[in-house]
Amino acid sequence: MHALSTLARYQPAQWARHIDVDASVHAVPIERLLAKACHVLPVLIAETLDEVTT
Repeated sequence: MHALSTLARYQPAQWARHIDVDASVHAVPIERLLAKACHVLPVLIAETLDEVTT
């Protein structure tokens, strides 16, 4: 996630090419990864916070 966010922030033209579903073979895998991250990351963050506070 960090690498993708860095790419999006500092190389926006390259990021736009990667997420163009009509032209990039990377677009669909990136979309799937981001969709999965929306479900997985909150759980990981909550588990980590729980470990740190107990």
